[in-house]
Amino acid sequence: MIIREAETNDAEAIERLYKELLPNNSKIKVLKDRIEEIKHDANSYLFVCEVDQEIVATAHLHLCLDALIESQPFGVVERVIVSGDRQGQGYGSLMMKHIEDLCISRDCVKIFLASGASRKKAHEFYTSLGYDGDSSKAFKKYL
Repeated sequence: MIIREAETNDAEAIERLYKELLPNNSKIKVLKDRIEEIKHDANSYLFVCEVDQEIVATAHLHLCLDALIESQPFGVVERVIVSGDRQGQGYGSLMMKHIEDLCISRDCVKIFLASGASRKKAHEFYTSLGYDGDSSKAFKKYL
């Protein structure tokens, strides 16, 4: 098992995972060029978890520059997905630990985690990792 930054040849596997996460979204299309662009952005990370040459999980981390506390950034984690047939095997925990370690190494002050409002099992999982779903309320507007 390895957690690494996504490569362009991971596009199909990541797209499959996104479709599993968001089955009603017909617009999902993962572009190889976008993966390459993310890989070269110093503040954005698209991670995959690979087991026996199969991508079983992915997560996207954005480091946001902030002016609040000197030069400390904060992390935003989105689209955390472990393939349904691989859930409960520790891959999500390892992915989140990897993300937290990177945020610590980059001196982040905190991590925001976005999760769909109806994903109750995912919320229980994040709470078990120490994330507080009651301290903030997130709003979004699709454009």
